[in-house]
Amino acid sequence: MEFPRIIISSDRSNSGKTLITAGLIKALSKKYKIRAYKAGPDFIDPMYLKVASGYPAINLDLWLMGEDGVIKTLSKYAKGFELGVIEGVMGLYDGVGIKYSTYEISQVTKTPILLIINCSNIGSTAAAIVKGLKEYKKANIRGVIFNFISSDTHLNYCKESIETKVIGYVKYDKKFIIPSRHLGLFTVDDFRQTENIINEIAKEIERNVDLDLLLEIAKESPPIPQPEEEETELKKGKAYIALDSAFNFYYEDNINFLRKKFEVEFFSPLNNDIPKEDAEVIYIGGGYPELHLKELEKATGTKKWILRNIEAGKKVIAECGGLMYLSKELISSEEKSYRMVEAFDISIRTKDKLTIGYTELEGIRDSFIAKRGDTIRGHEFHVSKPINVNDVTFAFRNKIGKGIWEGRDGAVVNNTIALYSHLYFSSIRGLSF
Repeated sequence: MEFPRIIISSDRSNSGKTLITAGLIKALSKKYKIRAYKAGPDFIDPMYLKVASGYPAINLDLWLMGEDGVIKTLSKYAKGFELGVIEGVMGLYDGVGIKYSTYEISQVTKTPILLIINCSNIGSTAAAIVKGLKEYKKANIRGVIFNFISSDTHLNYCKESIETKVIGYVKYDKKFIIPSRHLGLFTVDDFRQTENIINEIAKEIERNVDLDLLLEIAKESPPIPQPEEEETELKKGKAYIALDSAFNFYYEDNINFLRKKFEVEFFSPLNNDIPKEDAEVIYIGGGYPELHLKELEKATGTKKWILRNIEAGKKVIAECGGLMYLSKELISSEEKSYRMVEAFDISIRTKDKLTIGYTELEGIRDSFIAKRGDTIRGHEFHVSKPINVNDVTFAFRNKIGKGIWEGRDGAVVNNTIALYSHLYFSSIRGLSF
């Protein structure tokens, strides 16, 4: 299947990749139907790419999916689209060493690379950076966009002696900055200027970037396999997914995984939503519950509904922020306690050191996620820390990663599992919703 595509990468984080990728997508979307992808285990950047394209952005991660899984996911979500734009993660060669990096995604998917170089504190050195990135592992770097250009003179210094095609630049402008906090960029729900800033940078890109040349580079991509035909499954009841400003860290593919099996509905713990029906499955993802402690504590109707489903043995999966929500209490940075669902006797401090990285979990008891002895992969991404864990049974031991307590993850009660690891459902063979 023909599918022109390009990867947007850089030499490091904080180069402006996300905003420029979103601007490129927005500008190109005027003529083409674009599927955005995000390399790595990221929830926030895909929100911006979705605003730019009008379609959900899809993650591609070699640790979670494996090479075959990445190719199948790329192909599955390319169907019906004319162009793929993949935003890289961190610097081009950053992963676990080089493994699982944007470079490896490029190699596996045979996708050409467009570099974004942050020129805010450099000039002629830009050429050396690009040359080094290109020659280090013979990466398929086909073009460069300079970011944070202050003047024509600055642009000329950056272009001096460069051997890779410069397809454009973006001027320095204070308005082209998205604020950040402890887990990365503000989410689009919490940054009300998202659409305006993407529209503005798209205009800048239309003025100063050769989009026709970018398309020529994208068309160098070889064909990808035809997407596999998916079997239609008989839907069995409802899956409820928590979705609001407190809980919004979800892979689109996980939601689609549930849609194949259930009628999916969303509910908001922040709004004290009480679904009219009991669930077959409840899915509570990560996010920022620590920013909404008072509202979550007061929303007793939702908490009681969740507890009723837990006690009835319904399948509940809670990841990271969802684990925090199902705990007994969350303790703020001001040392104030806020009562949560109280499914587990776990007290969690909401602000501590950052925990980030891939995880590998071994089942130590049978569950609907995995059988005893099975190994599954995920990733951790949080600043919270449990400080009291009492009378809790765990489903997994951490072969890689921290988990909840003493190298264990996946707190279990009835058919409810709450864990710090974020999972990718399609890659878990033993998962039985």
